[in-house]
Amino acid sequence: MGKITKQEKVQHIPENLLTLRRRLKLSQKDFIQAYLSGEGGAPLISVPTLSNIENGSTAGVAELADRVAQKARVDWAVFLEDPDNFAKNIELFFGDALGTNSPAVRRDGEKRGGTEALVEAISEYLMDAVIRGELRPGSRLPPYRELGSLFGAGRSAVREALKVLGTLGIITIMPGHGTFIASESTGFLHLPLSWTFLLGENRMGHLIDVRNVLEMESARLAAEKADAASLDKLKHIYTNMIQAFQEANFKNFLDLDMDFHLAIAACSKNPIIIDLLAISRKILSYISQSGMLTLEHLRDIYAEHSDIYAAITSGDPLEAKKAMETHLARARRRYHLNTQ
Repeated sequence: MGKITKQEKVQHIPENLLTLRRRLKLSQKDFIQAYLSGEGGAPLISVPTLSNIENGSTAGVAELADRVAQKARVDWAVFLEDPDNFAKNIELFFGDALGTNSPAVRRDGEKRGGTEALVEAISEYLMDAVIRGELRPGSRLPPYRELGSLFGAGRSAVREALKVLGTLGIITIMPGHGTFIASESTGFLHLPLSWTFLLGENRMGHLIDVRNVLEMESARLAAEKADAASLDKLKHIYTNMIQAFQEANFKNFLDLDMDFHLAIAACSKNPIIIDLLAISRKILSYISQSGMLTLEHLRDIYAEHSDIYAAITSGDPLEAKKAMETHLARARRRYHLNTQ
């Protein structure tokens, strides 16, 4: 084999810059601000230009690598390394920037939270790739060896991290065929999100505030975007609620409350609103079982749901949002909710 020329080594710089940015967990804009800005913080290149470089363009890339190396206080020649070797040794090259100066600290971190850190790194890598258009739902992931080189981890560590992501529903592992980004979200993914909503100071109060915003927008969009199929489902649930109320089957009437609100979310045609409302309503469902409800409260709920249903089916977005806002405000008083 002939000697590798300097120009051939320059071809490695774009991929190595991309690897560094991902390991630093910086967006392209933040990476430019941190490492490719001049005096006064003015960016030396634009985000589209950095995108072109990360996609393989070598125009002026040696000078940019030198600028990054100066900011990171490393020898710029590390960017000429083979991408696999660069990824394996990135913590050694960029210990200060990555916050891992001490090998002992690195080893301790690997013992205590190696899989957790790798799961986070891979998930951010996948999210970044989807946002940039490199990957999309259903795309096949690189093989374990390539991922291991990218993140400086062994095959077994990568395999364990991918199992976690598979359990969360972020990826789909198909033995004998490969690993793919999930095409759709899974119900299991709601569980970690639910815990995220619960942990912290006054989380329940904040959750109620967010739920109210989603509910009002959901009603507005439902009146604007509902199709025949989603309206039929809403009508079916609403009809069952009416029947339950008229038959004084109040438990069934309240049990249908969540179905009614989620059917409205389905009418909105916004899958993110649907998922977030499903999570928040599941957490808050205990409220409708713990409050002191009276017959007057039940009649009010019946009337408020009727107003919401009428506004949505008549295609009046503003009235639907107003009716939902009224319902939520009265519910807060009924259950003595305080979000302060």
